[in-house]
Amino acid sequence: MTLSTPSAAREVASAPKHRPPRKRRRWLLGLEPIFEGGWLHKGKRAGRWDVEGELSAVALFGDVTIDLSQTRSVPSEIAIDAWAIFRDVDVTVPKGTHVELSGGGLRGHLTNETPPVPEERRDRVVRIHGHTLLCDVTVRIAE
Repeated sequence: MTLSTPSAAREVASAPKHRPPRKRRRWLLGLEPIFEGGWLHKGKRAGRWDVEGELSAVALFGDVTIDLSQTRSVPSEIAIDAWAIFRDVDVTVPKGTHVELSGGGLRGHLTNETPPVPEERRDRVVRIHGHTLLCDVTVRIAE
């Protein structure tokens, strides 16, 4: 393609660039003493729900529970940022889910109680990056 005039070159340079669509992120907050009895009280997401590709869980004085075992729709890969600050973040996954747990913290634990799943038998992958301060991020298989 040849641009014969300077104005044509400016038009091409100023054309909007294509951006890949952003993944939707859902925030789950456990703020019990702050919002006691309010909408953010339990920080729990369970039952039949549509899961976004990215989740952020912040357990600040209230536990956060993420149950991925009975979801309506779920992407093949989910990224969870889990912050356990004075309370716990618990994640429950269905059988056949491969879980990758990474991160660290201060006087807390990152615990993956799920068995490894061979690559050819994986239904989905959940990648959790956990941060702890005196509490735990735990992942287990749904019963």
